[in-house]
Amino acid sequence: MHTRMARLNLRLLGDFEARFGSGPTLRLRARKTQALLAYLASSPGQSHSRDKLASLLWGDSSQSQARSRLRGSLFVLRRTLASANPPCLVLDSDAVALDVDAVDVDVVDFGRLVRARDPEALAKAVELYRGDLLEGFAFRGALFEEWLIAERERLRELAVDGLAKLLVHQRSAGVFEAAVQTGLRLVALDPLQESVHRTLMRLYAELGRRPAALRQYQMCVRVLQRELRVEPDAETKRLYRELVRWQPHSSPKTSDRTRRITPCGRATLRCGEREEYAEEVRRSHAVVSLARPRERGVAPAARCLQAIGGPSATTQNGPPLLDRTGQNAPSIRVCS
Repeated sequence: MHTRMARLNLRLLGDFEARFGSGPTLRLRARKTQALLAYLASSPGQSHSRDKLASLLWGDSSQSQARSRLRGSLFVLRRTLASANPPCLVLDSDAVALDVDAVDVDVVDFGRLVRARDPEALAKAVELYRGDLLEGFAFRGALFEEWLIAERERLRELAVDGLAKLLVHQRSAGVFEAAVQTGLRLVALDPLQESVHRTLMRLYAELGRRPAALRQYQMCVRVLQRELRVEPDAETKRLYRELVRWQPHSSPKTSDRTRRITPCGRATLRCGEREEYAEEVRRSHAVVSLARPRERGVAPAARCLQAIGGPSATTQNGPPLLDRTGQNAPSIRVCS
């Protein structure tokens, strides 16, 4: 007769949740029973003495009372987990453990994936991080709370590190929308990371979302002022001034042709606008990058630039370029 597998699946990041496979949520009403299972699951395979577990959760009671309450919680767990296949709860007279081969725990999976270097594993890791460990749990005065606070901080730091690595991968791959979402999660976890605020400002600029970039700066200013009573550093202020300086503007002649200048120093120029922007291009000494996903249009765009006396063209993927003064030159994207 075939026996259906029903592995215990525990989600401890965010709200506590226990179930067999994809079945309904298991009902464990007492918070300390949930906490006991979560503590065992945080290090599956590791055996814990009964005295240690009793002190951890019921340290404010006498030793005999604490042991009695532990026995009550273990009885509930044994009954609730009885249908687990393979059996997951390992009990003897002195110790308790969860079988590492019989349980899936998001905290364990998260810790393994977040240390990987490839973006696919990192994406899975940050998806698992749905919130702090056991959100809403608090047992004042219990040793369990000390353990819980330390574990929350450790896992939060891992999440911040994983999000930061994923953000680097996404920016390098040019996946800007996904990178924005990663950056927002990162500043939600650690709002004092000024470099991430700057990254978000640049990403919004790349996406042509200048108002969002400016709002991100204002958010950064408020957080730093409220938490540290300091102003943004010089690099952040310089980026903000650049964003303000590169404001979109249009005239009746160009409003229907969607001329866009983005705050990161990149503009969209159409060949029909050559007379209107010739002087602007010359004045900025800009190096022009040809937008191509299509090879068609590169030659007409280049002819357009030559006709207005603009600078030489280069591809977007070329090395960093300098203007006539030796400074980083703003680039202009040409659309034919």
